Amino acid sequence: MTLIYVLALAALAIVLSPVLVKLIDRAAGWPLAGIFIIAAFLLMQKLPGIYEGQAVTYEKTWVPDLLGPGLGVTFALRADALSVFFALLALLVGAVVFVYSAAYLSKNKGNTSFYTIMTAFTASILMLVLADDAFVLFIAWELVSLASFMLIARSGGRGGELGSQRTLVLTFVGGLTMLVSLAIAATQTGTTNITGMLHSDVWAQKPGLTTTIAVLIAISAFTKSAQLPFHFWLPEAMAAATPVSAFLHAAAVVKAGIYLLLRFSTIFHDNSTWNWLLIVVGISTAVMASLFAIQKSDLKKLTAYSTVSHLGWIVATIGVGTPLALAAALVHTLAHAMFKSSLFMLIGVVDHQTGTRDASRLGSSWRYLPFTFGSVCIAAASMAAVPPTMGFISKEGMLAAFEEAPIGTVPAAVLLIAAGVGALFTFTYSARIVCDGFVDGDRDMSETKEAPVSLWLPAAIPGVLSLPLVFFVSALDKPVDAAVSVISSDPHTHLALWHGVSLPLGISIAVLVLGVVGVLFRKQIWATLDDRKLALRSGNELLNGVVRGLARYGKAVGKMGDSLSPTRHLAVMFLMIIALAGTVTIKGVVHGGIDGAPLAPRIEGMDRWSDLVPLLIVVVSLVLLLRTASRLTAVVLVGIAGMGVTFQMLTLGAPDVALTQLLVEALTVVIMMLVVRQQPETFHPTKAKRRISAAVMAGLVGLSTFGAVFFLLGRRERTDLSIWYLQNGPEITGGDNIVNTILVEFRAFDTLGELSVLGMAAVVIAAVVTSMPRYPFAKGTHPAPFGKARINAIPAQQLLRFLIPTLGVVSFLVFMRGHNSPGGGFIAALIFGGALMISYISFPRDQRIVEINTPVKLTAVGVLFALLAGFIGLSKGSFLYALHGHFAGEHWTTSMIFDIGVYLAVMGMLSMAINVLGSYLRPGMSRKQLTFTKEDSPLHSPPEVQAREDDDEDFPDSEPFAHTTAKRPARGERRKAQTITELRKEQAE
Repeated sequence: MTLIYVLALAALAIVLSPVLVKLIDRAAGWPLAGIFIIAAFLLMQKLPGIYEGQAVTYEKTWVPDLLGPGLGVTFALRADALSVFFALLALLVGAVVFVYSAAYLSKNKGNTSFYTIMTAFTASILMLVLADDAFVLFIAWELVSLASFMLIARSGGRGGELGSQRTLVLTFVGGLTMLVSLAIAATQTGTTNITGMLHSDVWAQKPGLTTTIAVLIAISAFTKSAQLPFHFWLPEAMAAATPVSAFLHAAAVVKAGIYLLLRFSTIFHDNSTWNWLLIVVGISTAVMASLFAIQKSDLKKLTAYSTVSHLGWIVATIGVGTPLALAAALVHTLAHAMFKSSLFMLIGVVDHQTGTRDASRLGSSWRYLPFTFGSVCIAAASMAAVPPTMGFISKEGMLAAFEEAPIGTVPAAVLLIAAGVGALFTFTYSARIVCDGFVDGDRDMSETKEAPVSLWLPAAIPGVLSLPLVFFVSALDKPVDAAVSVISSDPHTHLALWHGVSLPLGISIAVLVLGVVGVLFRKQIWATLDDRKLALRSGNELLNGVVRGLARYGKAVGKMGDSLSPTRHLAVMFLMIIALAGTVTIKGVVHGGIDGAPLAPRIEGMDRWSDLVPLLIVVVSLVLLLRTASRLTAVVLVGIAGMGVTFQMLTLGAPDVALTQLLVEALTVVIMMLVVRQQPETFHPTKAKRRISAAVMAGLVGLSTFGAVFFLLGRRERTDLSIWYLQNGPEITGGDNIVNTILVEFRAFDTLGELSVLGMAAVVIAAVVTSMPRYPFAKGTHPAPFGKARINAIPAQQLLRFLIPTLGVVSFLVFMRGHNSPGGGFIAALIFGGALMISYISFPRDQRIVEINTPVKLTAVGVLFALLAGFIGLSKGSFLYALHGHFAGEHWTTSMIFDIGVYLAVMGMLSMAINVLGSYLRPGMSRKQLTFTKEDSPLHSPPEVQAREDDDEDFPDSEPFAHTTAKRPARGERRKAQTITELRKEQAE
């Protein structure tokens, strides 16, 4: 349970962060850091056993056999030496960053969102590196992307907005390639367990498959670790706050990509495509980014490009694939996390104390910021691989690994030369941080003071530790060997400051000498590189070009449906139906079968004379519908056709479906009336050519559909699955209503998806209707006088007093009986939806039936109820698993909770439809704020007419309906109040 406790502590930090910020504001970083240190301590307690190869695991089945036998979703965690290495890196660096944040952040300025997202960020990284299931790994991968997006976006400004968007786009591309690779790997190996997947025999048996997965995994890691051509998102992420940059660049997002490469090196380390791809992309990124870093005058952006460069070093080293190379990559990952987190935070200190991090605006500040300056020097020396620092040891290890790269002698020599050039550039930009940030410049810095200890000390600790750790570096041999043994075999790590005279030492000496010379002539050299464009196109330009191209493509495709004409939307669909169904019909008639298979005889009893009754109802209503010019009549006829279909379902023995269809038809007719009333009384005249083409298409659709139905349906008995449901459903669910139990138990996950569709339908209805001009009455029509409208509403109001409680009771009873008889949450919601419709009709004018936010709340709560039922099912090992029991002599099941969610979601969609179609209230405006003007109404404007109370003496008991004052413009004068009586006279005239 250790791993659960670690994740529980991370979750606790997320929950507590808003409370802590409320209590102690930015100082919340201290207790949050304490939580992460406790989590790290729990992991450290398991280190002795882990270093002996005894992994700590946790496993809980979530969805069994989702993709087939053995391919279920399991919440599986595994702490081996490799995952613990990255977990401790995230926890300890994260703890330092949180302590630093407690002094760095401003008071009372968005600290709640910062700490909440940062803790969620940490939890996501922990789950990613500890995941031992493909589903869990992918979910954590995407959560890391979302968290980094939100942290960058919250910085505000155009830089934060664009940077966060590009981060999200590029890292999500990597998420897609990762999803594809994991899906293929799981289906080929027969397991979603990462450990089982990595040790499968499939990889040796199918080298082509291995290469394909290797490329997909590499692309996924490249997007997270900012490798070419995805490198440009990481420097833009520096728009985020300094603590975010320190954590993101040193131990979080970028290290997720490194972890993925190391984890999958188990199967790819000797794959030549993997070796060449990682080495070429890694070393190219390292050299390119280091050159770009030298150009930058913004110290934070310079450090961001240095991160890209060092990640390239690590990727290239992993690509070598030998135990020595993998050990060197791990050591440099540690060294990089130490000096890079320190440098970002120290640059934040400089910015905090001087008001800028632009080298051109900084002066000689080393005298005034002595502790910050000394800490930067040590961290920069480690980054530049100056002995004796951890950076020097890790770089020597990587150079030694490059000597044995499995790419041939000449390519290995080229690799070492490129590494030497990259190392020289690394020394140069490291020197630029020190010189430009603290030594050069003529700005008066006399007013600059050293930062408080609470600010510079946490920032200095990781980098300063790079110096003393060198003298105890041999203590890392066992942890590094244990981590490498998870990936490869026979690791023999021997970390030391001196390994004798060697080629890597020679390269290092040459780099140091040339680097010092370059520093001496830095003004001339750096000036030639500043602001010089070294690439034809930047990554941002390329991404913007892709986005613009996609936008143009979207517009071109959208033109097919960019019309209010139904023909434009339906013609293509009908033509496809004709092509598909017509082909089936022709084959059935000509060949007597489909695709060589003879047609089975139709089942006896399928055709009944009684079926002609509902058919006649539908045919007659449709014939009349085609001939009528009245929109109102057309709506009524559509409802009659629906009733014919309902009757057909009832005679076929499907009362559930029939009842649903009946209620849907009734509600649909009312909603259609809400739309039709805003249109002219009659349809627009149609040209003869269009009538003929529509008749031909309708005839072909009818014939094709009939042919397909005749030849494909009614020729076999019930399917095996149907019989299984009928025979086993009642025993498993304790309910006799097979339709309802399938919806809320057997296929509850599908129904959960449909609930989200209902929610989106409500959103779309609101978005579409409220975004277009709406006119309550078409030109040439008139509303009923307000007084008559109120008289007409009286019967409905009186009926409503009895109808609402009656329908409420019926709705409840139908809901409760749904497990055994026709009913359930969907039908019950439709019944009470009828009460909502009648409630709206009882109003004498347009207005909302519920508050503007109520539909959204109903839908959201409905989805939450459905999810609650799902999580309860986890107690039995499966999401949405229905638990059953008996209480007070009745059968109860958690699927009823799910059905409550269905009920509420349907109510949310219905109330949203009535609200936006039956109300002319603009968002944020109450009915009492609206007025009625003669010029705009009744032809163009909402008829909310407020009458003075003394003009409504005929209706003294008509409250709670509001009274209004109507207004109309007088020629050359201000608008003056007009009573209802005057308005009636004008309408009569």
